[in-house]
Amino acid sequence: MQGVELALVIDPILDEDSHLFDSKTIISKDIEALTTLREIDGVIICSPSIYHIDQIKTAANKIKNIFCEKPLALDLDEIASIQELSLKLNLNLHIGFNRRFDPDFQKLKNDTCNGVIGDIYQIIITSRDPLPPPINYIKDSGGLFLDMTIHDFDMIRYLTNAEVDEIYVKGKCMVDPNIGKAGDIDTAIINMKLTNGVIASIINSRKAVYGYDQRIEILGSKGSLQVGNQLLHGLNKGTKRGFSLGNPKHFFIDRYADSYELEMRNFIDSIKGKEVSYPSVRDAFKTLEAGIAANKSLIKNKPIQL
Repeated sequence: MQGVELALVIDPILDEDSHLFDSKTIISKDIEALTTLREIDGVIICSPSIYHIDQIKTAANKIKNIFCEKPLALDLDEIASIQELSLKLNLNLHIGFNRRFDPDFQKLKNDTCNGVIGDIYQIIITSRDPLPPPINYIKDSGGLFLDMTIHDFDMIRYLTNAEVDEIYVKGKCMVDPNIGKAGDIDTAIINMKLTNGVIASIINSRKAVYGYDQRIEILGSKGSLQVGNQLLHGLNKGTKRGFSLGNPKHFFIDRYADSYELEMRNFIDSIKGKEVSYPSVRDAFKTLEAGIAANKSLIKNKPIQL
């Protein structure tokens, strides 16, 4: 990325990939290396969720501009402590809800806000992975709702400018019994009532054999808006058997490549002093709150009021 220098990489298991970085980039296994550099403008935290809070606190002692992957934490009190720290130190703290920066989703947001389809009635998000992650990852991830669905909770809030008021979940382990043994589920439907009266649904699965299934539909009083899947190719093949299109892209990095770049450019622009809009600590709190409520609804088999 032009105009950016990677000064330091901290990773306890990076040895085999260290050759991928420029010779000017310092490689370390200890986060304390962050405090030894004199000039550094920003930090990107993309470690497992359980380390985010401590790493933000370490970075904040030296650096104002911090980008942290989602979820910020798996505990609401911990996020509240970071919010307090952020206000105290005037941090520029961005949370990695990259899907907000997807060009198609931004068009969806703009048309919704501009009243193209009138008053919103319903929003439906379909989000299915091609394959589940490794079991070791699932054990520390916070589970389906705090790891995967948290993106969808953020998009519901972002697209409707409303909060989750009530949530009711049905889910079970259908893809891999080992996921169930790890204390999680892999298939769910989450129904919500939002504070502005909109009815929302999220459809999740850890496995879709046809690819990475990412769709959004919004119904309003004047029409509907839909964003479909990004396909492997744009060829529409027609034969006597019918018409066929390519499958959806297979991996989240391929599907959301543009959003990751735009998200990072947005963070860099903020470091340069430009005024930008970005997912905040409050957004991290509200999405985690929804995820925790989803877990409660699943366990208690009843709607949960937030």
